[in-house]
Amino acid sequence: MQRSADTGGPTMDRPGALTQPPYDTSLLGVVVAALRHYRIARGPAEAFVLSGHAFAINIHTDLCPSAPYCWNYRPCLEMLRGIGLQMREIGTLMPTADAAEKRRLEARVRAALEQGTVCSLLNLDHQLVLGRDSGGFLLAQPWGPEPPSTPARLTFGTWPECQTGPPVEFVAFTPCEPASPTPLENALAFAVDAWRRPAGMTEQPYGFGPEAYERWLAALESDDIDVHGNWWNASVWGECRAFAAEYFTTAAHVGGAAWLDAATARSLAERYASLATALRRAADRTVSNAKRRDLIAAARDLDAGCMERLDALDAKRRAAA
Repeated sequence: MQRSADTGGPTMDRPGALTQPPYDTSLLGVVVAALRHYRIARGPAEAFVLSGHAFAINIHTDLCPSAPYCWNYRPCLEMLRGIGLQMREIGTLMPTADAAEKRRLEARVRAALEQGTVCSLLNLDHQLVLGRDSGGFLLAQPWGPEPPSTPARLTFGTWPECQTGPPVEFVAFTPCEPASPTPLENALAFAVDAWRRPAGMTEQPYGFGPEAYERWLAALESDDIDVHGNWWNASVWGECRAFAAEYFTTAAHVGGAAWLDAATARSLAERYASLATALRRAADRTVSNAKRRDLIAAARDLDAGCMERLDALDAKRRAAA
């Protein structure tokens, strides 16, 4: 479900090289790979921000490392249509499903691959399906083969690589005409709405947005925490905020929407950079829980302040429309 703290197969003949970058946010690693493959001129920071994923945060009561995967990120995937990429589910099965069911699903995945479609698998992490050989699908390992935090293949019919995990989901990414001329507006509206109404974004015992920070701080009251889960959550959500900082830094220099002035973009960039730093420092396995609490409390306040600025920016945009 997440790479270790310490950090094959042939690709198919397609328009662009198919390589999954080693992002902690593995879903966006797959998305960025698909954008590059289809030569859609959007960079990683744009993918994170314009999908809305850069602004998300989900935390389990016990700091379980499953939190980055167990929330309603479908709206983020739908917003990718605004920049020319669409997703469809090919199918989902439990690893314990019978071989006949697996073969039927595998046939649908093979058909998509033969059409030159970028496909991915989600079991414990999002992984590109790089191709196949006679015995199985060949999977990207974004953090490398050693230690083997993600499998290099999925064996046809049996799926032994996934037997101890949750359902196996296959999805396909294809290019499309950009569905919206205003993807940033949609992303900001999503971010603010999800922060204000977090209950619709996840389920107990997880918390989203401000509720995520409440759960995180409560968990850190105890010295007996899931240190690995704390590290992984801080790494993923810190990476998301780092890409938000990168996006607004670029907007401050080269301009963004007409209603996003350089000073506002610069202020957001600075705050998101500080937020990313606080979360990444909280990922350090050697710091005390008291220090982690200070860092997560600071991150909570920074995130809340950023949301206030995004809300004001969205109001400014609406007024100018």
